[in-house]
Order: sequence, then structure tokens, then C-alpha cells
Amino acid sequence: MKASMRIYALWLLIGLALTLQGCMHANTQSTQFIQKQTELKQRYYQAKTIAADGTVLAFTVYQPKLSKGQTAPLLLHTHGFGLNRMKYPNMSLYGVLLPTGQVVKNAWQNGYWVISYDQRGHGDSQGKIRLTDPAKEAQDVITLLNWAEKNLPQLTENSKGVRAGMIGESYAGAVQYIASALDPRLQAIVPITTWYDIMNSLAPQGIPKDNWINFLNLIGDWWNWNKFDPELKKVYQETQQGNLNLSTYDFLKTHQASWFCAHGQAPQADALIIQGFRDVLFPFNEGVQAAQCLQKAQHEVHLIGVQGGHLQPFTQHSPLNEMPFWYIGKSVTCGNKQQYNLQKMVLNWFDQKLKDQSASAQQLPELCVDGSPVTRLDDLTPISAYTLPKTWIAPTTDQSVFIPVQTVQQTAHITGAPKLKLKVETKTESVDPTLFISMVVKSKKTGKYLTLNEQTAPFNATRKKYVDQIILTAAQSPNNFQEIELPSINAELNAGDTLGVMITSESVYYQNIKQPKFEAWVSGEIVIPKLWDVAE
Repeated sequence: MKASMRIYALWLLIGLALTLQGCMHANTQSTQFIQKQTELKQRYYQAKTIAADGTVLAFTVYQPKLSKGQTAPLLLHTHGFGLNRMKYPNMSLYGVLLPTGQVVKNAWQNGYWVISYDQRGHGDSQGKIRLTDPAKEAQDVITLLNWAEKNLPQLTENSKGVRAGMIGESYAGAVQYIASALDPRLQAIVPITTWYDIMNSLAPQGIPKDNWINFLNLIGDWWNWNKFDPELKKVYQETQQGNLNLSTYDFLKTHQASWFCAHGQAPQADALIIQGFRDVLFPFNEGVQAAQCLQKAQHEVHLIGVQGGHLQPFTQHSPLNEMPFWYIGKSVTCGNKQQYNLQKMVLNWFDQKLKDQSASAQQLPELCVDGSPVTRLDDLTPISAYTLPKTWIAPTTDQSVFIPVQTVQQTAHITGAPKLKLKVETKTESVDPTLFISMVVKSKKTGKYLTLNEQTAPFNATRKKYVDQIILTAAQSPNNFQEIELPSINAELNAGDTLGVMITSESVYYQNIKQPKFEAWVSGEIVIPKLWDVAE
């Protein structure tokens, strides 16, 4: 634990040092449009503009080297929650360490205009954080597109206006979905490890992820010197108490792609989505749902599954201690047996969509999950149903029970999100247990249990009923069975291993939930995705 804390502290110190560095070579340019077609030199400069509500937005413009008459498309880049923009190419957190910064640096050097900006309430931008409010953060993207069209020479355009793309991870991914739903000038987006449904991400089945919510408050509000909007601060205070209230839902419901898709306003861009299976904040399910929305809207979409994502600070660790918080790795091997460098994949994608270049991105399957044989979104669909017999949860130390589902006969791979119908019965109505449910493999060789992709789902019958009836306006399932989708898994199973469901009364991701020991019976049904024969 101490070593882990030192690692994360080191990353924070590095980020702070880089952020505070002054610019040695940058200059500030006024917003005067250069009418004359001329040769442009590669450079960067700092600029500001004013949003529709009067908020000052700060950004860095990266001007590419262009010959006379040559045009270049535009890439917008922004940052994760609590951080700030790539202010300098070689003296900032994004410029030195983070993958999205490396992508836009390469794009700039290969003939793209790049604008890297501070979202409101972050860095040098003014305003309060509203958490990707379509009337605030998403409109800021539109403000920057307008500024670029008025002030940047030799932009590549088409019938929609400037040919623009956008990239960013986490907080910077969610705003892409909403902004592209509002403005067709965003024609190619790359959302990385972000949410489709923020309500389900932060409070699945109505149970807040208190560890993550507290951490996000720390880096978003405290680190940014009290920049939360009062309404957002109220939402945080409510969820901190362990409840998902209707007022929270009313504030956040439009701050997510799911709301726009449900109301016939899907993103208008083609998308390359990168999502992580070990992401316990925004699981792979979020990327799947976003991809399905875009497909339904008849846009080209590729979904890339990696083994990283948001890793819980001090609980999860990335390989070789690389890039905490949203580690995505460097490469991915798809079901077509091809290996892709992730940064090159993204740049090739932009070249294809914004420069009309034939690129290796054309060869990407619809779905690429690292190490998995799946190639299409339909491959993730749960297809095999198993009954979960009535099982007693005894008042033991951690109250863990393992319910076996299937013993595999040969080495197999599983990828996708199991669906669960669950019924919880107790001796008295006053007992209202919260359960934590994981897909687990019991090893034939060692007899030990392994939680697949470190994922768990909370379940409380009362909170689930509240979410279904009040927030989702859905009817309760018959016979008191309640349906949930478990976090997606991606794993290889050895011959003789037993795949099953582990149910416990505690979780490292929900440490604020304290409850007395209880007796309960659980029963139901689980539907799992296809088991792929590795030899196929």
C-alpha cells in the first residue's frame, strides 16, 4: 500500500511540476483572421476566447507547417477530469506522458491544426465545472469550432464547415458524444475510457461508487480550488451519503450520450471508441452501448477493448506501474490476429476520416478486443442461460458464496457482459442486504478463485426498485426477480476451470457500505456470452 501511494504521489508531483512550467518558446496571438493564403510555419501559441455565457476559455493553438494553398483539418483535444490542456508540446503532462497528447503532437507534426483547451473550471479557463453539461461544456466545443473557422487560415472544409475531429480520455471523452450530437462539424471522434450513461457508471443499480466519487471530488474540486458549480457540489454531497436521489438524476440526466440517443439525437460523427475491461469506473459496457447507438444512427464505429481503463487508486495497479488512473496500454491484438499500435491506429483513423487517406484503419474489424476472437458487436451478446439454484448466504465473516455455472471442457475464451436475474429472500422485511456480485473462475489446477477483470456489481433490491420505477420508469420484474447487466469480462479459461458467480457482502470499491451480518437466500438465472474454442 505504501509503495502504491508513493507511485501515485509521484505521478501527481510530476503532473504539478509540468503544469507549472513556463513557456520558453510559445507566444500569444490575437484573434485576427489571416486572409492571405501563404506558407505557414510550424509553431504554437496561447489564445483565449469568450463562450456564449461570457466564460473565458483558454487554449493552445498548434499551427502546422503548410505550403501556400495547402489546407489542414482541425483536431480538438482536451483533458481528463481535474487536469488541464497540453499547453506546451514538451513541457506539460499531456505533451510528455499521456497518450492523447502524443497523438495530437504527431498529428500537428503531420499536417493538422490542433487546439488543446482547458475545460471551464480547469487550468486557465474561467467558470465553474458542470460535468459535461450540454449547455456549458458541450457549447464550449462549439465556441472553439466557431473561433477556429474565423481565425485559422487554410482549414480543410466541406459542406458541414471545418473538417474537425476530437480526441480525449475520460471526462474529455464524454463531451465528444454530446458535442457531436449538437454540431455536425465534428466528423470523427475518439472517446477513450469514458461514460455513455453517467448515472449507471457512478451509481449502478442506484448504489454510488463512493470510493471513486470521493476521489473525483478531490481532484476535481479541491485540486481546482473550489471550482464545482453549486448544483454539482450538491449532487456530490447527496451521493456521498450513499443514495442516488431524484434531484441528482434531474441534474445529470442530460449530461450523457444515453439521453441524446434515447431522444433521437445521436452523435453525428464516425467514432473510434477505446474502452477498458479493468475499468471499474466506466466499464466496457459503456463503450458497447455507445457503439450500438452510433451504429443505429448509421455511423461508422469501431470499438477497441483493452485490459486497462480507470484503475482504482491504491487498489488496482497497471502493468509495470505505467500511467495510473486510465491506463490503456500501447497495443492491441484483434480477433483478426493483427496487432495494432494504439497511437498509430488513432492517427490512421483521423487520416482516413479527415484527410481521405487510405490507411490501416480500414482493416479494423467492427470490434477489436485484445486477445479475444470476437470481431463484431453481436459476438458479445449473451446466449447461454443457466439456472442459479436457491443458495443460502450464511452470516459468516464475508458471507461469500460461489455458485458454479459451467465447467469448461477445453481452453476457451469469453468476452461480453453476462445478464443476471436475481431474487433475494430474507427472514424479515427489515433486513435489506446489499450484495456484491462478480464473475469468477475457480481454477482446476489450484482450486483458487479469480475475479474476472477485477469487476463487481452492487445489488440492493430496494435501491434497484427505486431506480427502475422512479428513474427508469420501468416496471418491476415478475416474481420479484430483478434484472441487471454485470460488468463486461474478457478472459481465457483453461480446461477443467469452473466459471461461476461469487456473491459477497463487502467490496473494496464500496467501502462506505457497512451492514450487519444477515441471512438470505438468492436464486435466479444468468445468461453468459459465447465460450469461444481457442483452437478455432
